Parts: sequence; structure tokens; C-alpha cells
Amino acid sequence: MSVEAANTLEEKLAKAMNEPSARPDFYNELRNSEIYAIQGGTSPMQEQTELSAGQSVQLISVEMNGKRYLPIFSSRARMQDFIKEPVQYLSINAVHFFQLTKGADLLLNPGSPFGKEFSAREIESILDGSVFNAQEAYVVEKNTQTMIGPPEEPPTELLNELSVVFERLKNVICAYNAQVFNPRTDRAPRTLIAVSYIGKGDNIIAEAGKVAENIAVQFPPVEFIELNGSSGLEGYFESNCKPFYLKETF
Repeated sequence: MSVEAANTLEEKLAKAMNEPSARPDFYNELRNSEIYAIQGGTSPMQEQTELSAGQSVQLISVEMNGKRYLPIFSSRARMQDFIKEPVQYLSINAVHFFQLTKGADLLLNPGSPFGKEFSAREIESILDGSVFNAQEAYVVEKNTQTMIGPPEEPPTELLNELSVVFERLKNVICAYNAQVFNPRTDRAPRTLIAVSYIGKGDNIIAEAGKVAENIAVQFPPVEFIELNGSSGLEGYFESNCKPFYLKETF
């Protein structure tokens, strides 16, 4: 049965579940959203409450697959789908709730298509902002023993998601996928993404890195190189590689 998203947070969660490139947008929306948690107690009144300084609350937990979670909800509709009878509940900014419940594993919308598990570690990364950190951009030095060539099996999911990002970033011209290997330091090839663009490219690698953090590839890590005229590899890619992304109109 299809369930309609009740708000922007649920819309962005649904998109993030299928598109890794949309996950940073979901996390940002979550940080600024109100979430709902079920309170324990003996007075089952369906009443929205706000926390005041020094106030303590009792929250119910649930067990899923042998593990206990604090259930949270992205809307009252999702909460009412889970709890059929009237309950006391708390409405609070997500960041404030995460700070209050540090160390706990959370389960967003249990039993709903708009659901997600948050480990305590992931919650910590949302609070300190590291969930938004891009992967480091590496530059392949010109005068090293590094070997470069096309992969036998391209990382299809990664390339598809990066194509979505590059289409949104108007100054990206094209992007290539290759593998690099230094026999002196490497035990296996590394995945390389080379990006050609015009203008400033600071945000390009940052946005692409966010995607790469969330996708498993056969040969990690995913490294990026900017084809900005100074890498020394522009000619190699133009002559020997077919871009996996090429902006049709620019």
C-alpha cells in the first residue's frame, strides 16, 4: 500500500533512501525539523508538550531484531500509524532531542515506508556536523610511479549518483572514471574520479565526496582529481577515456 509523505522531511527521506546524493539534503532537513517521541506515564493523553529547563521525561523504547531503540516519528501521522491508542507525546527539534538522548540508538518511523535506523555513532556525526564532511580530494602527482587505467567493472551505482550531482552543478563539463595503482604503496587499485569544469571548483569535490562517502565500491577509497589544466592528466583522459558524465548543453 502506498503511503503519502506528510511533510518535507518525509519527502526528502524517501528520496534519500533511493538516491545517496540526496542524503546530505535529508540530514540538513532533519536537523531543522520537529520530531515526535512517545512519553511513558500513567496518563494516556494525546497532548503535545514542550521541554522546559530541568524537566525530565520518560520515553518508551521498542525492540526490533533483538535490539532496543527509542522510536521517533517524522510526523503525527506516522506516530498514529504506530500507536493506535491515545498517548502522551513530545514534539521537539531533532537536534535538541539528539542531544538529550546521546548514546541511544534511534528508530525513525518504525513499521513505516518512511523509516530509518540511526546508530548512536550516526547521531553523533549529525550533531557535530561530520555527516556532511566530504571525502578528501587527492591529486595524483605527475612524477610518481602511479599507474592509471580504466576499471574492468565500473562502479555503476557511484557513477550514476555522481552524474546526478554533476548535472545539478552547472559548471561541470564532464567526468571520467579510472583506477590508480602505485606498486610501491598499494596492495590494490584505488577508484579515481576525474572532473573537468569551468570557473571555481571548490564545491564540486565537496558535493561529490558526500556521495562517495555513502556508496561502497569494489576498490576503495574513492579519490578525486580536478582536470583544471594543472594536473598533467588532461591529455590522458581526453585521448584514452570515455566520460561517464558529459553535460549535454552548457
